[in-house]
Amino acid sequence: MISIPVIRSLSGLRRAPMRLALCALLAATLLASASADEAEGFVYRIRAGDSLNIQVAGHQEWSLSVGVRPDGRITYPATGEILVEGMTVRELTDKIEHALGPGGRHLRSPNVVINVTEMRAPVAYILGAVASAGAVELPTGAGTITKVLTRAGGAKPEADLSRVRIYRDDGSTDLVDLGGQLDPEAGQTEIRAGDVLMVPEQEIRYVGVLGAVGRTGEIPLPPDRPSFDMLELLVKIGGVGKEADRERAMILRGDGSIDSFAVDLVLNREIEPPPVYGGDVLWVPPAPPDPEMQYFAVTGAVQSAGRFEHREGITLADALALSGQPSEAANPENVTIIHADGEKEIVDIRPMMHGQDTEIARMLIEPDDIVLVPARDKSYVVLGAVGSSGFFPWDEQTRVADALARSGGLRSEAVAEQVALVRRGEEGGRPTVVQLDARGLLQGENEAANWQLKPGDTLYVPSREPRRGIREQLADPLSILGIIGTLDRVFNW
Repeated sequence: MISIPVIRSLSGLRRAPMRLALCALLAATLLASASADEAEGFVYRIRAGDSLNIQVAGHQEWSLSVGVRPDGRITYPATGEILVEGMTVRELTDKIEHALGPGGRHLRSPNVVINVTEMRAPVAYILGAVASAGAVELPTGAGTITKVLTRAGGAKPEADLSRVRIYRDDGSTDLVDLGGQLDPEAGQTEIRAGDVLMVPEQEIRYVGVLGAVGRTGEIPLPPDRPSFDMLELLVKIGGVGKEADRERAMILRGDGSIDSFAVDLVLNREIEPPPVYGGDVLWVPPAPPDPEMQYFAVTGAVQSAGRFEHREGITLADALALSGQPSEAANPENVTIIHADGEKEIVDIRPMMHGQDTEIARMLIEPDDIVLVPARDKSYVVLGAVGSSGFFPWDEQTRVADALARSGGLRSEAVAEQVALVRRGEEGGRPTVVQLDARGLLQGENEAANWQLKPGDTLYVPSREPRRGIREQLADPLSILGIIGTLDRVFNW
């Protein structure tokens, strides 16, 4: 029943026209809302966390107030343990009357009245590029996706509304173009209690830059451009340094190919400047010393991946010892040696790990070889400012906070509020990148953002440390095979 305030004084009547108009508008809105609910046939169903008051007329000994436990059950004298979650008040009333009445042999004609005195509002969760991430109440147990977004304060300017992903409470996943649903006449995706919405940021493509240049790191491409002209890129990074080898600059392409060029030929426009696409890495090596130092690399699922000085007679066993041996997530059956000419050898190092003197252990490593120790299918990676980065075995209970703790926790220079969870796209699609506040997760806050990891996930903890030198950059596992796309290469080599 809708009640409208009554104006009780003559002075109030002088100010009444505007108030009456507002009250009439409010009443019409509430009546329309009530009619809409009746048309939809909404019936409240009891949920865990609700409080119930059960009254049996004339029999106080059978009356009590009780809370619905997290398992959805209550205890009532005439029924014992009873699952009430999902029942309507009418259904529960009938069940208790039957238990008390002739069927239960307690009362001849019981009259049971049940009231829900406290209701736990159902919620959905929205994460990512929104103004206020977290739980959003759904008073009726469901709502449209645009209403959920509005209750979260709306999307941030950098949000990509074309790729909103919904993780349903039943385990299914939907990908929604929310931009197409902002039209009032468009159909609306329904969000139900327990669903999780992830609003990603717009994908920004980067060009990696390493070596003897004015500025190293990742250079973002404008959203509407697929590539940089090499001359433009050289200007952006401040040119090449005096120590650069101007004859041997390289572009490490995202598809694994390598294009070499001479910097001065590009600057003098004697050759067509090669384009640099998103995912490529520009590498300008320093001029070689006299005599030139030679290196090899060990990367993948090892304890200390890096680039090591090559010496005559270095064996595979020596290389693995320098890298700290394979990690517990390694797949020792398919270790790959990638030679400078592009040829690959796949070897099984399990006998060597068990102390057997094998020919594999005595295999010679040549200059510029890369020893790649792959991870098992069910593993994940933690990189950056943590105690011990690398590959770790995955299990179904692993969550973000568990993975960070297992890797030794955050170092003092870690940017805890910008930890990135990178999840590979399905069937070769674009990866999903989620930014998390790791400090809150490690303190047990915002459990909804404590994502359960999947095989192949990567956690990256950025650092506030000053820019590193060339040798330190090359020792970074992400730099050995190129900045962009390295993880997919390691997993799928």
